[in-house]
Amino acid sequence: MAEFSVAEQMQLTEGMTEQQKFLFQAQYGAERKDRVRILVISVFLGAFGIDRFLVGDIGLGLLKLLTGGLLGILWLVDIFLIMGRVDDFNRTKAHEIAMTIRMSGPGVQAF
Repeated sequence: MAEFSVAEQMQLTEGMTEQQKFLFQAQYGAERKDRVRILVISVFLGAFGIDRFLVGDIGLGLLKLLTGGLLGILWLVDIFLIMGRVDDFNRTKAHEIAMTIRMSGPGVQAF
């Protein structure tokens, strides 16, 4: 999938008050992962599973850590796949944040 875009963010915040939109942007900005930063981490530390730990894939991170990236095979594959996984992580995190804000109602002051 493509990078989580501003248009998708606007669709998620549609119908929210300005305060809710501000809370969404603040929370999402704090929790999102940068695609390029994770790619660089994957290139240099991917054999140790650090890249997978950062995007919440604990099982794969442990597998890569304990096997040296399956002797480099998973490390090499992840160089090509990790940016898509970061996009999925960001999209999922944005949906969770939006749902939390919507459930808290229009008069919410803070998380």
